[in-house]
Amino acid sequence: MRTLQIFKIWGIPFKIHPFWFAILFLFSWSIANQVNLTSSQIYNLKEAWLIGFLTSFFLLSSTIFHEIFHTFVSLNQGVKIKKITFYFLGAILQIDKDCQDALGNIKISIVRPMLCFSTALILLFISYSSASKELIAINIIGRLAILNFFLGIFNLLPVGSLDGGNLLKSIIWYFSGSKKKGRNILNKFTLFLSTFVLLFGIIFLFRFSVYYGLLFSFLGLFGINSSKSERQFFRIENTLKESKISDLKYKSLKRIEYNSNLIELNKLLKNKLENDDSFLFLTNNGRWDGFIHENILKTVPIKKWDRTFVGDFKKPINEFASINCNAQLWCIIERLEKTSEGIILVVNSTGIPLGILDRYKIGSYVLKKLGFDLPTSILSKLHNKNNYPLGLQLPEIIKLMRKKGDIE
Repeated sequence: MRTLQIFKIWGIPFKIHPFWFAILFLFSWSIANQVNLTSSQIYNLKEAWLIGFLTSFFLLSSTIFHEIFHTFVSLNQGVKIKKITFYFLGAILQIDKDCQDALGNIKISIVRPMLCFSTALILLFISYSSASKELIAINIIGRLAILNFFLGIFNLLPVGSLDGGNLLKSIIWYFSGSKKKGRNILNKFTLFLSTFVLLFGIIFLFRFSVYYGLLFSFLGLFGINSSKSERQFFRIENTLKESKISDLKYKSLKRIEYNSNLIELNKLLKNKLENDDSFLFLTNNGRWDGFIHENILKTVPIKKWDRTFVGDFKKPINEFASINCNAQLWCIIERLEKTSEGIILVVNSTGIPLGILDRYKIGSYVLKKLGFDLPTSILSKLHNKNNYPLGLQLPEIIKLMRKKGDIE
């Protein structure tokens, strides 16, 4: 859905998602209904709805105000933000580059919760010290104070991607010097807390309230699945950073002598498997001498095949996308995504070709490292499409790793 831009600061657009308007209505209705149930003798229906709407609207205003300060601190700590989209009680930031410093991340993580608590204290002070007899205004201010207070507590929960989770991770990173250790401990704590919430929800479901029991159970399951996904993400990251290209099994190169004619080339291609690559590498007395594409057969009339040689179409081998076998695995994926054919030549330190790698080979290796061993029949079908098996988003994972500063 198309988002609505409300303003732009520091070149960053602040937007509201259309779902926000639906949530605004539901939140306003919920507060209005609560006012009717508890204070119907004080407020009529119109006043209850006014309290509900203004409370919801000003709550959004406070979250926007907090996000402006949070953005300011983030920018000062080296974060590059593309845009910010609000979803009522929070915002999603599209970030091009994260903060690369533990102390900087601590500062970023503490801003929003502290602003929530500060706002709550100021509003409570206004509410209790005001001599105004305008009950509706006092009611709205009091509710805003309480909501900001609970929003601050919620943000400080040390789980997942909440500010509290980032704070815990950054504090461990700061004192241990290991970013990886902070992420691992946060993930374990998220799993522990989510399991506790799930068990609490199940007990609540059968003994107290079906509605709140289901809610807590859902939150617990969501946290557990999130923790498992994060753990799987760690394993993929480690595989991409710690594995060398030489650890993979290459596809052998299709070779042909440079002085072979096109009739011999055609015979060779008749034995080609359906998912074979379209390139052939030329040899000259045992030495690599360039490469050609199989489509050269289409450019020459059949009657001239016997006196036309593949060497006439030779391209220098250094023009083929290549990478050193000692490079890390993530490097070849970045290079691979820049090629039109989706294949890359692996060479040794002296530049001698060793073999070919494609998305199928790389994805299969990563899956095996994760403990998945798919049947050959399934993998071969995926190979025909030259995609990463099971929809592995390895290029996107590498982009995230680069954004976080885990790779250079």
